[in-house]
Amino acid sequence: MTYTLRLLYILTTCFFFSTIAVNAQTETSAIKIGNRIITPAEFSQTYRKLLQSDSVKKDNAKEFLDNYIHYKLMVYAAQRMGKDTTKAFREEISGYRKELAAPYLVDKNVLEKLIQETYERMREEVKVAQVFIPLPNNASPADTMAAYDDIRTLRLRILKGEPFDQIAKNYSQDIKTAEKGGDMGFIAVLENHYAFESAAYNTPKGEISLPFRTDKGFHLIKVLEKRSSKGKVKLAHILVSVPANASAEVAAAAKQKIDEAYNYLKKNEPFEGVCRVFSTDPKTKDKGGVLNRWYEAGTLIDDKMAEAVFALKEKGEYTAPIQTSLGWHIFRLVEKKSLLKFEELAQFIREKITADASRGTIIKGNLVRKLKKDNNFQESISVKQEAFDNFYKDRVGNEDYLAKAIFTINQSPSTVREFYSFVTKLQRQLAKIGALNDKSEKDWYNLFVEDKILRYEESNLEIKYPEFRAEIQDFRDGILQKEILNDNVLEKSLDSLAQVRYFNQNAQNYQYTNRVLAKLVTTDRKETMEQAKGVLAKAPYPLNRRFPDISFEKEKSDFSSDVQKMLYDLVVILTKNREFTVEVTGNSDPEESESISAQRARKIVNYLINKGISPMRIIEKDDGKYKPVSKTDRSKNMRAGVKFFSNSMEDVVKRFNALKPGSLTAEERYFKKGENEYLDNVNWVVGESTSENKGRQVWLNILKVEEPRAKTFREARGQVMKDYQKVLFDNWINQLKSKYPVQINQEEVNRILD
Repeated sequence: MTYTLRLLYILTTCFFFSTIAVNAQTETSAIKIGNRIITPAEFSQTYRKLLQSDSVKKDNAKEFLDNYIHYKLMVYAAQRMGKDTTKAFREEISGYRKELAAPYLVDKNVLEKLIQETYERMREEVKVAQVFIPLPNNASPADTMAAYDDIRTLRLRILKGEPFDQIAKNYSQDIKTAEKGGDMGFIAVLENHYAFESAAYNTPKGEISLPFRTDKGFHLIKVLEKRSSKGKVKLAHILVSVPANASAEVAAAAKQKIDEAYNYLKKNEPFEGVCRVFSTDPKTKDKGGVLNRWYEAGTLIDDKMAEAVFALKEKGEYTAPIQTSLGWHIFRLVEKKSLLKFEELAQFIREKITADASRGTIIKGNLVRKLKKDNNFQESISVKQEAFDNFYKDRVGNEDYLAKAIFTINQSPSTVREFYSFVTKLQRQLAKIGALNDKSEKDWYNLFVEDKILRYEESNLEIKYPEFRAEIQDFRDGILQKEILNDNVLEKSLDSLAQVRYFNQNAQNYQYTNRVLAKLVTTDRKETMEQAKGVLAKAPYPLNRRFPDISFEKEKSDFSSDVQKMLYDLVVILTKNREFTVEVTGNSDPEESESISAQRARKIVNYLINKGISPMRIIEKDDGKYKPVSKTDRSKNMRAGVKFFSNSMEDVVKRFNALKPGSLTAEERYFKKGENEYLDNVNWVVGESTSENKGRQVWLNILKVEEPRAKTFREARGQVMKDYQKVLFDNWINQLKSKYPVQINQEEVNRILD
């Protein structure tokens, strides 16, 4: 795309137009396009903001003015054509507006307080036990009171001296913790209902909370311990799983297996290799056992596990075997970090709070209360009661009370009929996703009020917030400009016949000067150069990226579930790295048949081809039984190996420079005079040469020398398209200027640009 068009796209994303409440007929104009007046204030605001963001410079103010006029001219033309009235345009604007409105429909003060509160809680870890009495959200008042009386009575018994753990064992209905006396271990911030978390953090150590309710039921909490945060750990593990109903024999075999793995680790065997052999976790065993998330003490399976992993000090340290509900583990410390600074965590906390229903209810509830006051919410108690009284009754649809206003928002009424319609529609939506549950008429009414209040606020955002109005206007103009530009320039420039005509008419502009096809390699040391020359002698170039051996059973070439996972990972690697090729080598143990190694390689190659990997990117080899890797563990010989190569020199450069940045540069392409100092210093003849230049070793291999010649259309097509786009654009802009004359108040414009 031409420079002009690129700059126009920059303007598209950077313009922030402010609608100035001034009579455009009386204010002096800076620019007039057709009947559209651009005021000095509007023009100045755009220029100043782009100037501050370094999108334009003072020394190219004239270029900015031209592009600004072009942009506004395109938007004006699109509006005159009615492009802002189409259904597709309205839907796109509506979707963007809803997304942009979301931050405005939040009580920012409450949100910021919750973020700060959450961070402060992260400084501390709390261990709790609970007594739990379940209660549905839609429970009747009688059932609610009965459950509350039960939990309150239990609290009184505890306060009179009965042990909390015994009450929990006898009466708590939390199946996970009741048998442990209600002990939940250390809880993590943002992992529980807000009311639960607040009770845990607000109750002193050793004391009992007041009864409180969550969406699950009523709770009592006893705070067992409080301590400073241990931070977070990232772990790898070797897991030998043990089913919950495992026999004593199976459990003993698992313990023996984890002990064997532990003994190998103590002999300094690599953790990754031991993991691959012994771990039964299919998701991590071939990745060194690394678990993808960070863990706090409260997010680990139990306190015993937390105590063991947080006792690890150095990266690479590992625990002795630990038994959990999943089986036996050995954990290795990958990384450990203390609590981040507030500024580093604030955005993460904000996202978690926004996604949390229990906290979202608090934020939304405060906002609704505020908006009720701001927007003069007036409720008719009598009509509301009448609506409740008739809520479950059959209706014909012409009853008088349906037309009555149940409340008003800034004197705009909402009727009983609207209330009932809202409930019916919402019930249908919830039923479709299986989320419908019984609510009281009061609950439905509160949802209706909330919906109306928030919709009213959203509909008035342009009036209340000039910056919101500006962003919407900017987005509208950007869509219009792109659509009309696409129709009149970009789509037309894709016409191949028109491109050929333009090329033939301007062939003199598309010429090759004298040039050479050369391979140029520079290194910081002679030793590096020798290594690089060997690697870069011929494509594809070998890489040092490793892939684990693919194991098979004796005399088998079938894929186990673990092998299928490995091959899926291999496909992902090859899909992401289009320049990669792969060498697949079949191997076998001396005790196996002659053909089994070739079968293994062929089966893997077929799998890759069936997954869309081109056969041209696969090298198939058969090493048979001639390269065994172990004389003691014969199963290790029953394998296939994978090596990576690349057709891109850049991948080789990355390989060398990963160890020492700047140690290698390499490229193979056509060069012109004046383009490269190393080539400019030698005679252009086919052949190799080595030299030293400014402390770097230089190897140059000139493969081909070409005299000046005209480019073919295929060779010039990219530049032809850019040039043709510019011609189309310039011609079209001139047509628009003829149709919609542009008038510039030069005095005002110069004042602003100066």
